[in-house]
Amino acid sequence: MHVKVCAFCCLAIGAAQLLPLAQLQQDALAQTPGLHDDRAIMIDSEKKLHEKRQQLIAFIWGAKGWPTQGMPIVEKNDSSPVTSLQQLKRVDTLTIEMEQGQKSYAHHFIPKRSNHRLVILHHGHAPTFNDDAALADRGYGMHRSIDQLLIEGYSVLAVYMPHIVQFQTKFKVDDRGSISHDQMFSQIKVKQGSVLKFFLEPVAVCLNYLTKRAAADDFPTYQEFNMMGLSGGGWTTTVYAALDPRIKHSFPVAGSIPLYLRTGGSVGDTEQTLNAFYRLAGYPDLYLMGSHGQGRVQVQILNRRDDCCFGERQHQGKLKYDDALRQYEQALRQQLLRLGGSGRFRLEIDEAAPGHMISWQAVHWILDELNGSRPSVGGCRKEHLFVRGMSGDLWHWRQDEWQNTRLPIMGMPAVVQGDVHELDLFGRQPDGGLLHAWFEQGQWRSERCAGTIISDPQAVATQAGTIVVLALGANYQPYQWTYTAKGMSSFQSITAGQPVWGRFALVHEGQGKLSLFSRGFDRTLNHLQFDPALQKWTWQSMQGALIDSPTAQVDDKGALHVFVRGPGHEIWEVTSKPSQQGWQWHSITQQTKGKVLTSAPMVHLVDKRMTIWGRSESGTLACFTFEGQWEYQDTKRQCTSQPTPIGQAVLFKDQTQGLMLYDGQKCQPLGGVFD
Repeated sequence: MHVKVCAFCCLAIGAAQLLPLAQLQQDALAQTPGLHDDRAIMIDSEKKLHEKRQQLIAFIWGAKGWPTQGMPIVEKNDSSPVTSLQQLKRVDTLTIEMEQGQKSYAHHFIPKRSNHRLVILHHGHAPTFNDDAALADRGYGMHRSIDQLLIEGYSVLAVYMPHIVQFQTKFKVDDRGSISHDQMFSQIKVKQGSVLKFFLEPVAVCLNYLTKRAAADDFPTYQEFNMMGLSGGGWTTTVYAALDPRIKHSFPVAGSIPLYLRTGGSVGDTEQTLNAFYRLAGYPDLYLMGSHGQGRVQVQILNRRDDCCFGERQHQGKLKYDDALRQYEQALRQQLLRLGGSGRFRLEIDEAAPGHMISWQAVHWILDELNGSRPSVGGCRKEHLFVRGMSGDLWHWRQDEWQNTRLPIMGMPAVVQGDVHELDLFGRQPDGGLLHAWFEQGQWRSERCAGTIISDPQAVATQAGTIVVLALGANYQPYQWTYTAKGMSSFQSITAGQPVWGRFALVHEGQGKLSLFSRGFDRTLNHLQFDPALQKWTWQSMQGALIDSPTAQVDDKGALHVFVRGPGHEIWEVTSKPSQQGWQWHSITQQTKGKVLTSAPMVHLVDKRMTIWGRSESGTLACFTFEGQWEYQDTKRQCTSQPTPIGQAVLFKDQTQGLMLYDGQKCQPLGGVFD
């Protein structure tokens, strides 16, 4: 189906793919006895959404309503309950006292250099945030989450679940298992509302404090609140984000799936299954409420190899794991579209996590979303652009209209034009496989390639009729495929020297020589180079400290240029010239009187003119251009996404979340609703 898109009709992409909800909500599992059947999305209007939110608040707190007056007891300048945090300035410990003698605790971690944004990190059924600090997927991921957020300037409010607390700071708290969560519901009698308040009220009370006491208690004034959590903390994130629209970005990790899909270890404690509550709003309604609103995003992350709950091992449905999850993801995305397209929901299946945790891969997804550094468009020229639509399919901008390829995809594809087929496209499938699709004679054909990947692939044509494809595997190492007219080769691992984190930059230097630039878990810049004569990759560490993934380009003289964003958001150029040995680091920010970017840099080389695109401190599309020296330019056009240079243009989302194409002089709206 071809859909003509009007500049003023931003619903065309999703609307063409809307399916009846009944079709999307077919039985995926024989209902587990005793659990509310929540497969139907009940919210069908903004009015209904607001009414539902008030019903839930009344259920939890009774006639008293939202706890707007409560304040915590604060221990300022406490000793840190988490060791070895790199950019920590100070920690305050907050004690929240509630009715019936119930207490909760939280730690307010403040970074040395603040970006005035806060992330609430909610733990699950584990008593400490001081877990494994190794640069590997070990422990629950609390240490790496706090550490990496602080490095990027985010304050962190670390909150415990009720009666699962243990820490030693200036004072000692040990409240482990004095009463179980199930027992709380059977033994604690509340004056109004529900025992659920003891799970949610601590966050609300902490936000009362954080919005009112910044000046008095000398911590940053926060311009934005976000939330993430693991397991029971992921559940808390889901419910709290549904209740409090101040939460802009929410990231529940291994925290829930709809009740109609649950069996065994995924059923959960009483707070996860309380029928009287979930009859008011099932999990799909909660996901929608946590996503809906201007600029709001919810990214649900589930671990395929989870050894606790909500993973593939615990799923026993009529539909296979991936299909069951994608079914409700699609229904939610389309319902958001029906409500006006305000807010986004996305479900990611983490192929890297070896168990129940927030993995390094999950931290990458979270930081990319928070930083606005997640690419939302791919392509090779402005005549061939690609986005992921609300249906989860890939859409192709061709001949001035959007066309549905019917190819399910995650992230953004790499596209090569004219070397084997008219278009060859490589992307990450929803089940983690590598997708190869090609366009010829007016239609798309596709194949699934061997291997499981966790990153968007990169692809370059190294010679006529040969395309090299690279992507990260579930072990955080690069893998390589080679595609020719004879077909796709088997994949091979490239030893990178250390794990590779996030997106990477791939450059063809000519004559089959390749350079791959990536960020290590320790945030140093790494370089992998392929010598076609030796048929061998070599690795070196280039040191440095990276906030985002790198971008790279080779100029007309054969010099390599790598661009990275460092601490404080400053932009650095790292160069290697054929006539020189080693790498030279230069601060572009220092050359341009302190100008910085607040998204990952993206390099663009057109007619020997090198340009670095990104988002300015004021949220506009900005660039650094080199013509003898680096100069900074702010286009003054509002930018809410990672700018992506393609061909001679740059693409970005504006404040309406619509896709804009900027050619250096004017913007062309391309319409659509998409990731």
